[in-house]
Amino acid sequence: MAKSKHRFVRRLRHSAAYILFRALCVCAGLLPRRAAELAGRALGRLFWLASPKRRRRATQNIQWALAGQLTKKEMARVVKQSFIHMGLTAMETLWADKHDDASFEERFPVEGVDAVKAELAKGRGVLAFTLHLGNWEIFGSRMARVFGEIAVVALPGKNRSVSDYIVRVRERMGLRVISSEEGVRPMARALKNGSFLAILIDRHVDAASVRTKFFGRDAATTSIVAALARRLDVPVFLGYSVRSGHSFRHRGFFEGPLELIRTHDHESDVRANTQRFNDRLEVLVRRHPEQWLWIQKRWKLAKKLRRERQRREAAEAADPAEQYGQN
Repeated sequence: MAKSKHRFVRRLRHSAAYILFRALCVCAGLLPRRAAELAGRALGRLFWLASPKRRRRATQNIQWALAGQLTKKEMARVVKQSFIHMGLTAMETLWADKHDDASFEERFPVEGVDAVKAELAKGRGVLAFTLHLGNWEIFGSRMARVFGEIAVVALPGKNRSVSDYIVRVRERMGLRVISSEEGVRPMARALKNGSFLAILIDRHVDAASVRTKFFGRDAATTSIVAALARRLDVPVFLGYSVRSGHSFRHRGFFEGPLELIRTHDHESDVRANTQRFNDRLEVLVRRHPEQWLWIQKRWKLAKKLRRERQRREAAEAADPAEQYGQN
């Protein structure tokens, strides 16, 4: 009975969220660009005010990552700015879905495209890893205009109605969406067919992950990029965008092809290369902290390991014989 009630409440909440989301989509489509920029900032501020739990998580994450580098006042500013940036990202993505903007290429120049094109011209796939910085959704749309249809890996959201609509938005932008639930085979197939494949790697994952360091703390990071690059011998690029102020203007960047560690030890290579990828992302987040998605549960692994260590220490304290050995 309790489970049935819980499912009903969850469905009700998801339905209400979907209705609000679609209303936001309609509103975004009716606005001119300047008004949409203002609305995006307002949406971010509203999210900041209405989400104390996520605000606390973002604050805690910044304290863990940037302790000693920013004052409390500066950290609070970064938290608020990151929420405003989220609002801009959401509004911009929904606005772009309804507008064929002639100024898109002028508003979103991209550096390093020629190096990617040169690799694609060889008839083999190109693998790019990226992060939740700038506007990763619009960056994908921009790349689709440059390279033709590109494949992206996405994790379905808990609200399937909203998630399915976002997939349709991405497809209208020229992206071929591969669900992470489908496993690695569709990704490998895309690369073998000579496609450009982009994967976000700055979030916690349980499956197909390796233990890495991110801002000096343990973090589970997907091993798929390093594993596919080694297995299929495809070039790897870092791709990302950076927003200009509080506008819908960006600059995109590609770095690579990156030099990877390749030895006889597959597992060791995957771990080492994934750590290298994380190190590059950390540099970008430090450079643009207000534009990263701090509300993520990026350090779930660190929390889990800390709890396990605390339980082990408590057990040893309770039983000194285990700590010092039986006499």
